[in-house]
Amino acid sequence: MQALAYAAIAVIGAVAVLNLVLTLALARRLREVRTGHDHDHDGEPIPEVLPAPGLKVSGLPHADLTAGRRTVVMLTPTCPPCQTLLDTLTADAERYRHDTFVFMIGTPQETAAMAPRLTDFDTATISEPLAEKEFQVKGFPAVLSLVDGVVVSADHQLPVLA
Repeated sequence: MQALAYAAIAVIGAVAVLNLVLTLALARRLREVRTGHDHDHDGEPIPEVLPAPGLKVSGLPHADLTAGRRTVVMLTPTCPPCQTLLDTLTADAERYRHDTFVFMIGTPQETAAMAPRLTDFDTATISEPLAEKEFQVKGFPAVLSLVDGVVVSADHQLPVLA
């Protein structure tokens, strides 16, 4: 009977130590996420896929983004999150169209199916390298808020309108 009690205490102790180790690992991960030091599985930093606020957008022949407040949406025809955002954007076109410019990323042939859904918006088709060069965007969808040609915020979701 005494051996059974010792075995029970050993099992409870092992579970408590495992719980402590997992809790400390979770706390460490939360700290990394809050400070923005995300790393991939190899320990390498994950690169930013959206531009930092303060980026000056210039010289695009497709649209004048240098005056006033504009929302720039970048969508690719092959990513499922882009299709979800496109559905949201077109379903609420009346609210978003007044200051939104949509860049369809790809060739005109690749974005041909997307274009008819965006007739209520100012649009242009640009290549992914141009989106990366001019906007420093490496992940899609991308939603940038610009004021007088300067990025003030960047996200993967549409802004919530009042």
